[in-house]
Amino acid sequence: MKKRSMPLSRRQFLKASSAAGVSSISILKSTTAFGTRANSMLQVGLIGSGGRGTSDAKSLVGTGKAKIVAIADYFDFQLKEPAQEFQVSSSKCYSGIDAYKRILEMDEVDAVMLTTPPYFRPEQFEAAVGAGKHVFAEKPIAVDVWGCRKFMEAGKKAAQKNLTVVAGLQTRYAEGRQKIADMIANGAIGEPVVAQSKRLGGDLWRRERLPNFTERDFQVRNWLYYLWASGDFLVEMHVHNLDVINWMSGMLPVSAYGSGGRKVRTDIGDIYDHIAVHYEYPNGFHLSHTGSQISSGYSGQEAQIIGTKGTYDTQQGLILKSKEAISQGEGLRNATDRQMEVFASSSLGEGTYTNNSEYVSTSTFMCVLGRTAAYRNEKVSWKELWDSNERIEMPV
Repeated sequence: MKKRSMPLSRRQFLKASSAAGVSSISILKSTTAFGTRANSMLQVGLIGSGGRGTSDAKSLVGTGKAKIVAIADYFDFQLKEPAQEFQVSSSKCYSGIDAYKRILEMDEVDAVMLTTPPYFRPEQFEAAVGAGKHVFAEKPIAVDVWGCRKFMEAGKKAAQKNLTVVAGLQTRYAEGRQKIADMIANGAIGEPVVAQSKRLGGDLWRRERLPNFTERDFQVRNWLYYLWASGDFLVEMHVHNLDVINWMSGMLPVSAYGSGGRKVRTDIGDIYDHIAVHYEYPNGFHLSHTGSQISSGYSGQEAQIIGTKGTYDTQQGLILKSKEAISQGEGLRNATDRQMEVFASSSLGEGTYTNNSEYVSTSTFMCVLGRTAAYRNEKVSWKELWDSNERIEMPV
């Protein structure tokens, strides 16, 4: 069956954007110079040594191809345990809001992992590319339009420099899901008609205000609950869910309208605790997404894309008419390991050059679009918001 062509709106967007032109994966010969010698150990700087950063670093070190050689974090007390875990000298551990710059100045560092709160990601990524470092960037890569545009533009420069960029949307690295994505692209479910997605869960952690904390310290420590730092939970967490819809459908939305609010979680921060967004795609395709962080006794997540010939379900796999479901196979733990293997191998120049800048930027922006529509309680177009280049400043 003939492979479905890319929707016109997506082509036009990528053509019109000054930051476009970065493909998700490019193929280069293994002899290409990437800034590190093939088959050597990748020397990595960890920028952001909280729980997620340390977990990502363990996965990368677990490939046997990488070594953490320097660590930076906003808080000095978050350096001790990772330094012990990865056997990094205290002389190569830095704290403070600009600590990442010390790592980028180190000639021995080949690559960096960007795992700080999302607000800091665009500028850190731009600086890392400027310094000639390969980058693993956790999702989301920004909290606003300005950040998405900056990240995409820096990703384009990374491609020009043959610098690897891998994003923390590990679902795309699951082999079973990759096969299903190819089948859908080749017409397995026909034309996508409608989709639904939900991610409902309880409230999350709180971190205490230490005696010496400034207001900025407290907000950085509890970054998830502040719009400027996280972009709201729709951006910070639900980017996984919405990226899968974009990936499997092969389209990007053209507009969104939504609503939401703060009904239960009013003791901290300023983000919503529930959001509902309806996305409009090309060719009449629609997606309804619902999310919450309210401890009501129910939690769960799922998504389906219903097409004219079949359905994709994130739990069951590919469901075709009059046939058994085609399973997605392995879970996402293996996908995370594979993601780190790809990052290390690409950075070392051992085969396929990888750059995920485009899809992590557009999927993050899709979440920003939905959040904006929900906060405004009105319909917002992709082009209108992208052209606005709106920026959220750190208020403290």
